[in-house]
Amino acid sequence: KHLGDITKINGREVPVVDCVIGGSPCQDVSIAGSKAGFEGKRSVLFFEQTRLVREMREHSEAASGTASPRYMVWENVVGAFSSHKGEDFRRVLEEIARIVEPNAVIPEPPKGKWRTAGCVMGDGWSIAWRVLNAQFWGVPQSRRRIALVADFGGESAPEILFEREGVSGNSEESRTKQEGASGVSAASVGDPVEDCIILDMTHACDVIRECGQRVPTLQARMGTGGNQIPLLFRPVCVGNGQAASATHLTSDVCRTLNCMHDPMAVMEVKPDRDKFIRRLTPLECERLQGFPDNWTDIGEWTGSNGKGHKASANTGRYKAMGNSIALPPWRWVLSRLYKQFGRPATMASLFDGVGGFPLIWNELGGETIWASEIEEFPIAVTKRRFGE
Repeated sequence: KHLGDITKINGREVPVVDCVIGGSPCQDVSIAGSKAGFEGKRSVLFFEQTRLVREMREHSEAASGTASPRYMVWENVVGAFSSHKGEDFRRVLEEIARIVEPNAVIPEPPKGKWRTAGCVMGDGWSIAWRVLNAQFWGVPQSRRRIALVADFGGESAPEILFEREGVSGNSEESRTKQEGASGVSAASVGDPVEDCIILDMTHACDVIRECGQRVPTLQARMGTGGNQIPLLFRPVCVGNGQAASATHLTSDVCRTLNCMHDPMAVMEVKPDRDKFIRRLTPLECERLQGFPDNWTDIGEWTGSNGKGHKASANTGRYKAMGNSIALPPWRWVLSRLYKQFGRPATMASLFDGVGGFPLIWNELGGETIWASEIEEFPIAVTKRRFGE
């Protein structure tokens, strides 16, 4: 059920869930945003998320003796690390810690700079964070986001976000430090060039990952006629003008979009005209985020005030996908979190965009009980895809 404006939701009255997941609006802490920090009009909604969790835990503990939710997940842009010289991220950690330990104090990091991965361990609780880049999960774009997990009932947060590479006393089990860019990413560094990859948009194809999952993306070919080379990782432009090779199939890095003309531009060829530059379509943007095809194409829709709307123009779909999450890295995070329950678990979704977190949670076998979103079109998409 969509509960509407989060500022009007009482955590003591909503259905209790096992996990609350949200990506509070990032416009005030992003590089391209207002840089107002967590006091900005949108980003301050993070504190509404922690308020809800606190109220829900207090109510459930009084009613049943067990405080729920046990877990809280937060997603945001990496600009949160440096917003207000690191003070904003310190406040994020402290506010979350105080849900379970009211007098918790989180100190500033050494030299005022937060690492891109870390954890805080308390008395029976834990918080861990890590920057995830979607390109390492088979998504053909570089999209770096903070993934933060709080476990209010144990020490599992770092176990969820981090993987052990080795054990003490057996250093050979650990990987050696990578020197330089990998075979795939090396071709994407440096200045973009005029030699754009020509895209054939008549078909979709799959990016093959080691785990066997497939992410539908653009189909690209380098060359003409019988000399065309199919590219399983879909670049728009290649940084050094080199074609992909079979070695890229075994790499853990996916080529990313990189065009000097327009970040949203692709090169296309029509039989009756020369090659030209065009923008990505909403369908392509959905695939770049790992969503099912036409996820935001919902036709005519009705707003929360009962007003009818025509099918959303591309602008609305672009904005909705830009504010959404890239699904593949979050599937990895939430699958590891979900295993902690050992049973079907419930979730509440906040500021999700277009239902990415409920989509993953439901895939895992869980149930999304309620949600709160901000803008009308994302609310309509979530209602259409999940119903009420």
